Amino acid sequence: MTKKSSQALLKSTRVAILGVIIICFILQVINSLPGINLNGLGIYPRHTSHLIGIICAPFLHGSWFHFTSNMVPFAILSWLICQYSVARFYYVFVFTALMGGLLVWLFGRSNIHVGLSGVIYGLWGFLLAYALIRRSLKSILIALLVVVFYSGFIWGVLPQRQHISFESHLFGAISGFILAYMLAKKDKLKKR
Repeated sequence: MTKKSSQALLKSTRVAILGVIIICFILQVINSLPGINLNGLGIYPRHTSHLIGIICAPFLHGSWFHFTSNMVPFAILSWLICQYSVARFYYVFVFTALMGGLLVWLFGRSNIHVGLSGVIYGLWGFLLAYALIRRSLKSILIALLVVVFYSGFIWGVLPQRQHISFESHLFGAISGFILAYMLAKKDKLKKR
């Protein structure tokens, strides 16, 4: 593979989104095998042995239902961010996974936290906050789609069920807001 073709591959929206979904799928298949529990690699707040969970947790899921319920919103919100650029998708994904995960590790309940929903809320928060700050036609239209399809996410940042990590949702959204603020301000300056 040449350098040009590998760069084109990294810039592909399909590769970016499907790559994450395939990693999550493979890990869920492995996690479903008898005697294997990869979820122990999730975030267990304030335990240094579980700092690795900040990296691993987004790719692990508690069940097939948990996995499938995360994939559709992840794919849609990721595709909407890729409308800015695939590089922006990677940036938002990594930032919200790491920042949100660190905040869960610092402030979350003493449970194992796994799942892509923290990143999904980060994507959601980014798209909404970016439109509010940037105020371009494109960002507003994308935010309107997010509001139409995912306005119910607002309830996910509140504690509702014991087995759902609202902390991942909350801190993912906060991470998305922070990054949106920084990038929208930077993009406004570029336009001048």
